[in-house]
Amino acid sequence: MDFANRMSTGLFNLLVWPLAPLPPVWALTVISVFAGAVMVWIFGRVSRQERIRSVKDRIRGNLFGVRLYQHEIGVVFRLQKQIMADTARYMGLSVAPMLVILIPMSLIVVQLNLHFASRPLRPGEQAIVRISVADPTVLARPISLRGGGSFVVETPPVRIASANEAAWRIRAVQPGHHSLKVRIGDQEVEKALDIGNDWRAVSTLRTANWVDSFLYPSEPRLDPRVGINAVEVSYRPLPLEVLGLSVDWLVFFFIISVIAGFALKGVFGVQL
Repeated sequence: MDFANRMSTGLFNLLVWPLAPLPPVWALTVISVFAGAVMVWIFGRVSRQERIRSVKDRIRGNLFGVRLYQHEIGVVFRLQKQIMADTARYMGLSVAPMLVILIPMSLIVVQLNLHFASRPLRPGEQAIVRISVADPTVLARPISLRGGGSFVVETPPVRIASANEAAWRIRAVQPGHHSLKVRIGDQEVEKALDIGNDWRAVSTLRTANWVDSFLYPSEPRLDPRVGINAVEVSYRPLPLEVLGLSVDWLVFFFIISVIAGFALKGVFGVQL
């Protein structure tokens, strides 16, 4: 899993790198259009295009027939029955291709979450670093957090035994890509910390959980034997604005990619 995460993250970082000078909303627009084009191309390759075209032609013909014979109730009912049957056939023909598309789409969304869900801490900005543990008795051991001058730890660890958690408040100091180190007893784990005024991939969570490590793939999975389930940094959301209105990155991505897909279907000769 760690190897696959490193490969997918490295490849996506390479694709996003030329877009770094752009405002994040424009970079996301370019990626969304590209993703829409890729999804349409995949749909065209894995779907039964001739059958889809035939079914859509029958639906259009029967809809025209409904208008033409609107005063013939028996004919209209028969045509509507055929339209409903063909609509069900069309949906059936689309299910398998959509399931195939879900695989690359999921990988893209996971990577977009790293780049567009959160932004780096600004110098002087505060954040909460939180750890969760499997065994609450682990919290009784000595706990420390350090970062080599990249940030200042402003509070001692606040232990929350009922939630199996401990937390610190930190203040960002030095711009760059850093590591914070959490030590419990004789065990130590690291977590990436990003500070700066730009936008870039930001990992909010490093975890020992397999599912969470897929959703947050930029850092290796924690060793469960250490006793720390997760280390989390409370980054601020990355602001995205369109015409002065704040938009959610995921909603924006799906809207633009769907529009791009329908706009480009003729270019690829694909029936949707």
